[in-house]
Amino acid sequence: MMRRIVDSLLTFAAVAGVLALAYLLLGRHAWYGPGVIALSVVPLIAARLGGLMVRRLIPDLIFGAIDSGLLVVMAFLGALRFGLAGAVVGGVVGDAVTDGIAGFFEGGIAQWLRRRGIEESRTALGSANGKMAGCLLGSGAVLTLLQLGGVDFTRLAAPR
Repeated sequence: MMRRIVDSLLTFAAVAGVLALAYLLLGRHAWYGPGVIALSVVPLIAARLGGLMVRRLIPDLIFGAIDSGLLVVMAFLGALRFGLAGAVVGGVVGDAVTDGIAGFFEGGIAQWLRRRGIEESRTALGSANGKMAGCLLGSGAVLTLLQLGGVDFTRLAAPR
């Protein structure tokens, strides 16, 4: 019971920290991608404080990175054509599709790790913080690539 409370508090602290730091990041109108990548450290710290080794989080990290990385692509494509509404619908549809794609890879990686004797069993703390960190890493990488390609996110809010 105490373990569950500690895991819940660590996860809640990671969520609160990511939200607060993301709010500050958005207010700066800066390089969003590297900032989002940096946010991934927060849930990784929570997992380590909970006694988890990062290598146990690999399937969740991969799932999150694929899931949110592709979601950003879908939201971006929707925004290009249909503005804010396109970004929202693109994100929703993208999330559903990428959950399936990322889940396929997550399962395969978990099987691969087990065959090599690497413990990867799921815990609430590991799944929550591993997926959160992976989502931030994947989406941050895509945002960085888009920004390096010259995308100005402030101009995508208006419909075309």
